[in-house]
Amino acid sequence: MTRFITVILAAVLFAGAAWGWQNPLRERLLGQERAQDVVGWFQRVDTGEFFLFDRSDTVALLRERDDEDSEVIVLFGNRAPGGGNSFVTDTGREVIRSTALGGTTYFPADAPDGVIAEYASPAGGLAPSPRSPDEVRDRAEELVNELADMLNRSVMVEYTAAPRAGLGVQYDCFRIIELAFEKARANRSMVRTIERVNVTTGDQPAAYKLGNSLIVVIAPGYGYAGRPSSDFIAAALLNDGSDT
Repeated sequence: MTRFITVILAAVLFAGAAWGWQNPLRERLLGQERAQDVVGWFQRVDTGEFFLFDRSDTVALLRERDDEDSEVIVLFGNRAPGGGNSFVTDTGREVIRSTALGGTTYFPADAPDGVIAEYASPAGGLAPSPRSPDEVRDRAEELVNELADMLNRSVMVEYTAAPRAGLGVQYDCFRIIELAFEKARANRSMVRTIERVNVTTGDQPAAYKLGNSLIVVIAPGYGYAGRPSSDFIAAALLNDGSDT
């Protein structure tokens, strides 16, 4: 009798699968498999190097190395030609392209034509580390010293106090500004006019020059997506005003 009932149950399960019956356990397992692809480490097939790709929010985030000093790149998704998705930075540079079948092409600075990347393992999502007001102040002072060493002159750094929940992205922004100056300093004629860096808060991230000041706007509530990239800030530093 028990064997007969088991056979009937197996037949019902098979029929349910054939007719699209939703098995809660199966759906849960499939959901876990799909979720691991949302945030994970990917590996370049050309060099074997890893990068972390986080698609758990409305904008994607990517960090090229497991290093707190490595810039977290904010990416905006668009439909790619032929299907799939293309992820671009705030300057319009494509960094990731995914196909409808799950393939991933990565466009790092050292391989602008793109390399294949494969999913390697799950990872935790990316978010700015919580910071205190004292840590933010100390980081601003570090930026003053770093710019002085880089430019051989003093640059004043000012900032508007951010809400406590936004101190992490404000702290991170000082590092991004330093990277921007490193990228732009080859054109000293443009950078040497900057006498002041002012980090303020607003509804959306921005960066622009105003006289002898570099204005960087952060939207603290958006995490990493609430500050401009180093490329965006570097472009602002090199803007001579002819296109405005």
